[in-house]
Amino acid sequence: MGKVKTSLEIPEDAYLALCSSGYTKQRISLEAKSLFAAHLFQRGVLSLGKASELAELNLGAFISFLDELEIPVIDYDEDELNAEFKMAKKLREA
Repeated sequence: MGKVKTSLEIPEDAYLALCSSGYTKQRISLEAKSLFAAHLFQRGVLSLGKASELAELNLGAFISFLDELEIPVIDYDEDELNAEFKMAKKLREA
């Protein structure tokens, strides 16, 4: 599937500050996409796979990135977690 080009406008002073810290336009773009992908994954807008594609990271690298941001890959509520444990117990006993 193809790509759609978007742009990110930032104030010139912010760009100059980033440049003085070693950021290139490419690095700004990649980090912005990665953080945006993580945010969309956390909100449930994108699946893990689609978010890793947006971030241009393989699945393992994206999961590690989410871990650095302390964003859980699996986020069950108490009822869902209990249901999973019950199913695991049934499977073990079978």
